[in-house]
Amino acid sequence: MRKVGKIASVVLILGCFCNPEAFSQRCGVERWAVKTGTDSGAAQVGLASPQASTIADLIALAPPNPLPTDSRFDPTENTVFVLNATLTDFKLEGGTHGDSDYHLVLMDDQGNTMIAEIPSPDCVGTGSPFAAQIANARSQFDSQFTATSSFQTANVPVQVTGVGFFDFFHNQHGVAPNVVELHPLLDIQFSPQPSSADFSLSSSTTMMALHKGGSSSINLAAVPVAGGNVSNVNFAASGLPAGVTSRITPGSDGKAALSLSAASTAPSGTFPVVVTGSSKGKTHSQTIALNLSGPPEPPVNLEWEYKTVSANSEQDVVNQANQLGSQEWEMVSVVRVTGSPGWRAFFKRTKKD
Repeated sequence: MRKVGKIASVVLILGCFCNPEAFSQRCGVERWAVKTGTDSGAAQVGLASPQASTIADLIALAPPNPLPTDSRFDPTENTVFVLNATLTDFKLEGGTHGDSDYHLVLMDDQGNTMIAEIPSPDCVGTGSPFAAQIANARSQFDSQFTATSSFQTANVPVQVTGVGFFDFFHNQHGVAPNVVELHPLLDIQFSPQPSSADFSLSSSTTMMALHKGGSSSINLAAVPVAGGNVSNVNFAASGLPAGVTSRITPGSDGKAALSLSAASTAPSGTFPVVVTGSSKGKTHSQTIALNLSGPPEPPVNLEWEYKTVSANSEQDVVNQANQLGSQEWEMVSVVRVTGSPGWRAFFKRTKKD
């Protein structure tokens, strides 16, 4: 019995040396409560209403300055985003400086990149509303890949669902310009099939000029993707400044007209108006820059008076034109006539009040 015990001890010790990373991993520190949903604001995250987005849209968001330590930056960090991208590479953030996350690099068709992270379920507090989904996302990833402390190439299409998050910049691989991430990742689907209801949202312009007391319109369209079929798209406009109202006139084939009207009391300036289209669980949005200015100047109705002068020579025409020019007369034409004097010039100017 003693001999067996010694052998078991040796096996246990050897097991420790076979997987040293397991004993050096640890959980994170910086904004860790926000990253894992154990902060006081986690209950405000819209888990029930994920928003379709793109990497291009997310990396264009303005980050907070400074970053809050243990609170959320609304609305980005209270929003669950769904996006399609290519998973280019990944690794386990292990070792003495890691936080045990899976670090995923996502890229779109234009080469824009951003990071998504799946925390270790052991580092997520039991009070987190994300705990079950994080554990499921980690399991989904493990069923496809084995993450190690070195980056591995994947290059597979994925659809990911995660909570918006702004991180500190420390030269992360694949980091977005504004350091936005999906953290934590709540779901990952590998090689997803395109939905027949999915679409992209377009507008006839991304800038709209509107005078106080007036109205203006633009065209909207939901364009099917991957040969899909889009119908019954509901359009809406949000973020309108005070005194501005909207009206959506539906058309056919996913098209609509957006009309904006401004009261005379509306403020002047440029305002971001978010246009949203929703259909069968898919939602896409686009931002329109609305420029509000004062009422247009009333049209000017000009009345003219005319004058005809006779001249004996070309030089006489020039001399009279110079003299009349000082009185705001403008020469319209000059002709040569028979007889004397042999020149005739015609002038006009606006009537004086």
